[in-house]
Amino acid sequence: MVEGLPSGLVTEAEFLALPESMDRIELIDGEVILPPSPTARHQLVLGRLFRALADWGDAHPPTFVGLAPLDVRLSPGRIVQPDLFVMRGGWDGSETPIDRVPELVIEVLSARRGYDRITKRLLYAEAGVAEYWIVDANASTVEVCAGIEPVGLERVRVVSRAIEGLAVGLEPLWR
Repeated sequence: MVEGLPSGLVTEAEFLALPESMDRIELIDGEVILPPSPTARHQLVLGRLFRALADWGDAHPPTFVGLAPLDVRLSPGRIVQPDLFVMRGGWDGSETPIDRVPELVIEVLSARRGYDRITKRLLYAEAGVAEYWIVDANASTVEVCAGIEPVGLERVRVVSRAIEGLAVGLEPLWR
């Protein structure tokens, strides 16, 4: 356990009282989760994807593109830090955790692939996230899910089904 993180189950209030950190710390049903540090490849792909989405968001206001670590409350007792997320209608930056479910959430697979593929997929679907992209930098693919269901595996270009006009060419991500 990382110094300063509680062991055992905690309340949301106890979780939110933890000191500010650049670590990606999440709360899932009372359990504090500390995902492993991302790899250099993860961060490279994430940075390129963030630039593409942020540019799109700037051209389509009001849109907020969030980048981890930033707390998002999916429901009481479920606070996550998605790698990336998009909220149409913008966000004023006044409160954290963000108390609104994003339309699009994106995770770049890390060492704990099952956490992103299974746990996060279920959490996002239960919360009502319209679309979830699972980015596999090793396979150069993006799996698109609507709710819990996979609806596509993209290798060249991913087009959002939840956010009209949002499309990202994938080739620049893999270079």
